[in-house]
Amino acid sequence: MQKVGDIAKNRVERVIFENKMMQAGFAALPYLVMRDTNLSLGARLTYAFLLMYAWQEGSCFTRQTKMADAIGVSRRALQRYIYELRNTEYIAIDRTDKRFNNTYKILDKGPTKLKKRKRPQFELDAPPMTHRMRHR
Repeated sequence: MQKVGDIAKNRVERVIFENKMMQAGFAALPYLVMRDTNLSLGARLTYAFLLMYAWQEGSCFTRQTKMADAIGVSRRALQRYIYELRNTEYIAIDRTDKRFNNTYKILDKGPTKLKKRKRPQFELDAPPMTHRMRHR
């Protein structure tokens, strides 16, 4: 009779990844970050990239220009996303020694009741544009 451990081992050994995307690696993004509508999509993606870089070896030393290129945004946009993450206390930025790069610390943020970000309100009562008004 086979032991339970042997049965489990045989089943685990049968799991085969034929998906090249999964073999290349992936990042797990916490639901808290995914569902936080106070964060822009760019800030959420930046958080995922910070996790990806940090999980490679426990820490990383990636330049902002390299990360911005990988995400597909300008360096200035990346900086805005990083400050957004800092201001919402998802990360901390440490610059102890001015000669070196920033150190980004992923903070432990407990579940909070998320407030919805205010969306711009559009005036729905505006009169429709007539043909004459468009060509003036």
